[in-house]
Amino acid sequence: MTTTEATPVPAGPTAARPSLRQRVSAVNHAYLVLAITVVLAVLGVLLTENFATRGNITSILGLSAAFGIMAVGEAIVVLGKGIDLSIAGVGLAGSQGVLALMHNGMNQWQAVFWMLLIAVGVGVVNGVLIAFVEVPALFATLATGMLALGGITMLLFTDNLYTVPAGSFFSWINGEWFGVPRPIYIAAVVFLLAWLFISYTSPGALVRAMGDNPETARTSGAPVRPLVVMTYVISAVLALLAGLVTVAIQGSAQTATQSFAPILFTALTVVVIGGVSLSGGRGTILGVLCGALLVGVLDNLLTKFGLADAVKDLIRGGVLLAAIAFDAWLHPRNEETEKSGEL
Repeated sequence: MTTTEATPVPAGPTAARPSLRQRVSAVNHAYLVLAITVVLAVLGVLLTENFATRGNITSILGLSAAFGIMAVGEAIVVLGKGIDLSIAGVGLAGSQGVLALMHNGMNQWQAVFWMLLIAVGVGVVNGVLIAFVEVPALFATLATGMLALGGITMLLFTDNLYTVPAGSFFSWINGEWFGVPRPIYIAAVVFLLAWLFISYTSPGALVRAMGDNPETARTSGAPVRPLVVMTYVISAVLALLAGLVTVAIQGSAQTATQSFAPILFTALTVVVIGGVSLSGGRGTILGVLCGALLVGVLDNLLTKFGLADAVKDLIRGGVLLAAIAFDAWLHPRNEETEKSGEL
C-alpha cells in the first residue's frame, strides 16, 4: 500500500497593508477639524475668562460667518483647480463702495446693485483672463483685487471713515432672530446652497470633475471654460456678501487697505484647514464650515491670551503652512494631469 503526499497549495497573495496616507485619507476630514475645534474650545473655557459667555460665543460665530461666506466662494474656485486672490479686494471695495455711495446720497439698494455689478464684472474678468487668455490665476486675481480696491477707494471715498447709517439694511443684518445674530442665518443659507450646488447639480459635479482631471473633463465635452468663469463669478459675489456682513458687524468702513492681506489670509486658511485640496477636485462644504469655526475659535483664543500681533501672525502663518503641507502630503499632485496655466 502506497501513500501519497499532499502537494502544498501555494498561499494566495495577501492584501497589501494600507499605507499611513491611505488610512488618514479614510478619516472624514470635517469630523477631524470639528474635533480639534472642540478641543480648542475646551482649552478656552479652562484657560481664559468669559470664553463660554453668550457675548463671546456670539462674537466667534458672527466673525466665523463673515469669513466663512468668503471661504465658500474660494472653496468652489479651488475645487475647480483654481485660486482666487481677489476676494479680499472685492469684499473690501464692494462694502466700502456701498457705504460711500449711501453717504453721497444714493439709495441703499441702488448702491448695492452697482457694487454687485462691479463684483460680477471682476469675476467675469478673472474667469476670462484665466480660462481664455490663460493668465495664471495667482497673478490675474491678485491684480484685479487690488485694482478693484484701489479704484473704488480713489473714486468714491471722500472721507477716511464711513459709519453705517441708522435704519439701513446694515442695521438689519446686524440684528437678531430669536436671540441668534442674523449673520449666522445668512451664512447658514450660503453653506446650504453651496452644499446643494456641489453635491446635487450637474454644474457642481462638473466643477469637481474639472478640478480632479481638467484634460479628461475637456475630452468628455464638459464646457470647462464657461465653468471656470462661473466659479469666479460665484466667488466674487460671495466676497461682496461677506464684506457687507463684516461692515454690518463692525458698524463702519474705512479707506485703509491694510486689512486686504489679513482677510485673504483668513479665507485661504479656512479653505485649506477645511480639507479642500489645493490640487483641486477634493473637499466638502461641511469641511469649510468646520474650518471656519476652527479659525474663529483660534483667533478668539489668541486675542484672549493677549498675544502681541507679531506672535498672532506667527501662529496663524504656522497653522496655514502646516495645513498646506498636510494637504500636499495627503493629496500629491498627479503630474500627468497637470496643465500649464490651470492655476
